[in-house]
Amino acid sequence: MKIEKIEKNWYNKLLNRRNLELILTYESSTPKREEVRKFISEQFDTPIERVIVEEIKCIFGSQKARIHAHIYDDVEYAKRFERKHVLKKHALISMESEKVGKTS
Repeated sequence: MKIEKIEKNWYNKLLNRRNLELILTYESSTPKREEVRKFISEQFDTPIERVIVEEIKCIFGSQKARIHAHIYDDVEYAKRFERKHVLKKHALISMESEKVGKTS
């Protein structure tokens, strides 16, 4: 897997994160979210828990994918601003923490 092109790379001061849109090339099947997350953390020299992969879209007819990701300054900012289902996919919250917040 390698980065073919960085389409957008900007820092959002309000949300304390870097927004990335990348084109990745890969060898075999579409990479899993966790593989992309690890790859981005290595390329941008940041801890993996601060990387959130929002979307992986395959580009039809090629072995490329468009990636939309966020790199937060701190994990707490990610937990505050990201949607719950995205945090579950990245194992930053568990089912127990969601149940605690609900009232019957």
